[in-house]
This record gives sequence, structure tokens and C-alpha cells, in this order.
Amino acid sequence: MIFGDRSLNDISLDDIRSLIDNRVPEGPHLDYKEAPYSGRDRDRHEMLRDIIALANAEGGYLILGVREDGTGRPLELTPFDDPQAVAQAMRQVCLDCIRDRIEGLEIQAFETGFNQGIVVVHVPPSDQRPHMTIFHNRTDFYRRYDTDKRPMTIGEIREMILTNPRFRRLVELELQARGALAGGESRVEGVIPPYAQVITERPVERFLQRYLLGGVVAQTMVIVSPFIGDLAGTPFELRAITKKVVADHTRLYVITREPREPYHQAGIAVLQQCPLAEIRYNPDIHAKLYVVWSRDEAESFALFGSGNLTESGLRHTIELGMMIFARGHGRTILRDLYQWGSYTLRTKSQRIKAICMTY
Repeated sequence: MIFGDRSLNDISLDDIRSLIDNRVPEGPHLDYKEAPYSGRDRDRHEMLRDIIALANAEGGYLILGVREDGTGRPLELTPFDDPQAVAQAMRQVCLDCIRDRIEGLEIQAFETGFNQGIVVVHVPPSDQRPHMTIFHNRTDFYRRYDTDKRPMTIGEIREMILTNPRFRRLVELELQARGALAGGESRVEGVIPPYAQVITERPVERFLQRYLLGGVVAQTMVIVSPFIGDLAGTPFELRAITKKVVADHTRLYVITREPREPYHQAGIAVLQQCPLAEIRYNPDIHAKLYVVWSRDEAESFALFGSGNLTESGLRHTIELGMMIFARGHGRTILRDLYQWGSYTLRTKSQRIKAICMTY
């Protein structure tokens, strides 16, 4: 985390200048703006989205008054007039238009000269996520993904609520009040799993849906499936997966059996066309494992179970799977699954196609 998530009271202008001197780029926890937001509705709405996007991720810093080079790396400070008034106006808009209010939110001016300066916003990690904006009768849920902010999906909002320890405890208390907890137990086993979810209907499809529609930018994707089809005719065609892999510059590791059936050959043909796919054959694999390893580990997830990456595995046969998320003990499990798929099994399997490093 930038500045170790310190309060703005413990940060100086020299700390801000050090970001520029060291060319520290924008990322999941750091956002630069060259100029302050204006008082126009469009700009105030944009400011609210920028702030809740950080709050709905893991927090961070928004710095107004830094010019960057187009790749997210800072070049110089760009002080503006009356930073104290800008900071005060921003505080008021946040108080009026963010629900729930972000506890510990700091907005502070740092003066560089007479009535000149920059404004820094510190968004601490929040246990009240998700936060939303209310602006002119419109509500928005945004989250920061690497250097971008995106609207949150219904699934992401639901998951954030269900996995938030604060809301989990409220559910437990509600169930206790209704007599759902025999003997006054203080836990609800299986009601809101903190890091694992058993999926009994279309588990592979649920994994692909999360990957393709969830806004996650993966550093590496691992597919371990004895049989692979091109998934033509489904909403999650294999070409859609490889297209996202290329767009996100994701390394794709595929371990499968040597294709003999026409549908398997069609799937391998699609993967062969992906420059960032590495394909390995292993005649002994029976396991099915799918891992999305994100640049932000908290967004990583995996599925293991019975389903192959085929049309039947998606839609027709009865499959069972368990989804693992990178939170709590799930982080350790997810790391073990990723290590096994991306290294242990991968290095024991014959490489057929390498990643094109010049891509």
C-alpha cells in the first residue's frame, strides 16, 4: 500500500514529491489528477466515483495537482489556486453524496506557495463496503481495478455484502433473533462462506462468467482440463476467453490431453492462435482446475471439480465444483492450487506451444 496507508497528518509535501522523483506509477491504490475537479455537476459526479472506486477496492490515495506522462507515471506537481477551498468543497460533496459515509476519509490541502497548492485524498480500507454515490437521484457503485474504475456488477455488489464481516455478523444476529441458531450458537456454518463456495449447477460456466464479466484483469490464467472444446454456440466461447487474455496481456497456461476427438482438436486450434497461450499435454491428468491469478491478489479465484472445459461440461452433464476466493484461509488454498497448476503439473507435462514473448 502507498505510504503504508498512513493518515494525511503523517504525510508531508516531500512525501508527495518523492512519488514524482521515483516515478511511482498509478495503480490499484494510487490515482493522479493534473487539475482539481470543477464545480460542474459532471466533474463532481466524477470525483465521487473516483473516491468510492478506491473505497470499494482496498483504499488508497487520490492526488490532485500531479501531471503524469500518459502511462500513469508522474512528471511534476501542477499546483492550483485556493487548494483549501477546493478541499472543503470536496468534503461537503462527499458528506452529502456517499452512502454509507467512508469512515476515516481525509481530504487535505498541501500548500506549495501563497494560495497555491495541491489536494490529497486518503481513502482508508473500509469495512462498510460497498459504498455508493447518490447524485441527482442517481446511484452508482464503482470499484477500482488496477488503474481504472468500472461500474460494479450485481454479482460483485452481492458478493461484497455477503462476505463483509460486518454484514455477516448482522445476518447472524438476525438469524439468532429468529431462532435459526439452536442453542444460541455464535456462528452460522455455511450461510455465508468466507472464502469457499460449493457450486452444484454449471460450475464451469459460473467460473467463466466471473472471469469474462467480472472486470478482473488477470496476470495469469491456468486451465487444467483433460478435454477442451471451442465452446461454439455458448455465451462463453473459447475465442472470447483468448480475446480477453490478449487484451489484458495475461499469460494463459493450458494443460490437457493430446486431442483425438474433433471437438478437442477444435478447442486446441483456437488456443494455438492465441499468442499468450502455452499448451502442454499430459496423458495422465484427470483433474479439472481453473485459476485466475490477478495482479491484485484479492481479486484472484479458482474452481476445481468435475467439469471439463467443454460444451457438455458447461451445460449438459451434472457437475460439481468448489470456488475458492483470495480471502482469509482461501488465500493459502488458492496459492497452493496456483502453484500446483502453474508450476508442479505444468513442468511435468510436455510443452507443445510456447507463449510468444515478442507479442
